[in-house]
Amino acid sequence: MRKPFRFFLLLLPLLMLCLICLRFFHPEPAANSKPYGVFIGLETADLKRLRPYRTVVIEPSTFSAEQIKALQAEGKSVYGYLNLGSLENYRPYYERFASLTLAPYENWPEERWVDVSSPVWQTFVVDELGAAYAALGLDGFFLDNCDVYALYPREDIFNGLTTMLRGLSRYQKPCIINGGDVFVSACIKNGTARTLFDGVNQESVFTKIDFAKNRYAAQDADTRAYYLDYLTRAKKAGLKVYLIEYRPTAKLAAEIQDYCEKNGFTAYNANGKELR
Repeated sequence: MRKPFRFFLLLLPLLMLCLICLRFFHPEPAANSKPYGVFIGLETADLKRLRPYRTVVIEPSTFSAEQIKALQAEGKSVYGYLNLGSLENYRPYYERFASLTLAPYENWPEERWVDVSSPVWQTFVVDELGAAYAALGLDGFFLDNCDVYALYPREDIFNGLTTMLRGLSRYQKPCIINGGDVFVSACIKNGTARTLFDGVNQESVFTKIDFAKNRYAAQDADTRAYYLDYLTRAKKAGLKVYLIEYRPTAKLAAEIQDYCEKNGFTAYNANGKELR
């Protein structure tokens, strides 16, 4: 009886090590095995973090042209984040345009909406930011905060957004509009959507962020139905459709994937609102 017991004692450390490995070791996904990822919150150009994704969205100010070229050499399409409708106070050009800011941006204390009807802002976005980011060799633009039109539904705001979009077209880069459902719907209605941008990305269709409690949950049924109807219309208008969801459960993640596969959408399940 002693020999089997001794044998068990000898094996015990090995068994414990195996259990630890099973619990904590997760093999890295293969390169380009996932279709889409959004990483505008990366504080440094972490190329390894982007390895599993075929199409990535980055913050261009943290990447060099050489790093973007390296990503493309791996077979990736690289889109750069460009904020059309709001202004963050950490941007080096904040003070230059602070006088054009409007109301604070709900849940994002470092950010304010900006008056996109201003020719000064339009010129800066197109001729300075757009030119600098295009020179990095990006494959496309990921354009944020056209939602300013939902808050300020005026003709001059609408025209300011379309002026910037037409201006950015000179760089011959495909554009994805993030959010901006009211603006996008108006463009679909007047027939200009496909002349201005190539796709839409919608956050929080199946999931939502509870900012007050800093947690993530399933989206409510009415909001989900509204967004799915909107995205269906966008798809029918010839636009590519992307989703960003936040920490869905395994069951919900499977539902999201199934829905997207059936409807020709592409989804990214983010670890958190910081998009790192």
